[in-house]
Amino acid sequence: MNCDDARFALEADPSGDDAALAAHVMQCPDCAVHRRELRELDRRVRAALEVPVPDTTRARFDAADLAAREDNVVALPARALARVRRLAGGLALAASVAGVAVLAGLLWAGFPRDSLAADVVAHMAHEPDAWSTTAPLAAPEVARVLAASGLRLRPGAIEVTYASTCWFRARRVPHLVVRTATGPVTVMVLTGERLAAGERFDEGGFRGVLVPAGAATLAVLARDEADLDAAAARTLAALET
Repeated sequence: MNCDDARFALEADPSGDDAALAAHVMQCPDCAVHRRELRELDRRVRAALEVPVPDTTRARFDAADLAAREDNVVALPARALARVRRLAGGLALAASVAGVAVLAGLLWAGFPRDSLAADVVAHMAHEPDAWSTTAPLAAPEVARVLAASGLRLRPGAIEVTYASTCWFRARRVPHLVVRTATGPVTVMVLTGERLAAGERFDEGGFRGVLVPAGAATLAVLARDEADLDAAAARTLAALET
């Protein structure tokens, strides 16, 4: 099972116990984090939707049951009474379903996560072979990866030696390695991640910059003295929507 299959399975059922999924999560820190986030979100949504049956409704059922017994009338069987109670609870639950989408969005937006820079660096640890490729990648392959995120590259603008679609914070994002005059740099176009201003970081053996790019953020990292600012500017100029 690869990361794409694992993320698809987790998003369908965060509590699933499929053996292949469990084995993958055990050896993939990214998917393990994703599973924890989805399970916590699922727990919060379930808790928010658990609307208890009002005490007055429960009391009404109990009183009716008691009166029936006192009048020598055959009472509802316990199973039927439980079904009625579940129905009442279900009606209360249904009343809140209309707000599920908004609630889930608010919970996800407020979900505690590591910094964007820390998550980018952590992601890099799982694709060490990306740095070892030196031959230019065929343009159609680069185009295929970028097209998955609604992007394209101006012909001849930059030289890409590696291109892959990766899962990052529950989204598919393009991950490129770009050759520059001062050394290779990794470029990730983090769709859905907005920054008010640029940010520099130096951690985990990487130097990097995060650059606002409209509805996305461009992350550029290097392990050596590559010119990150120049690489970021060239990549931004080369990418089109």
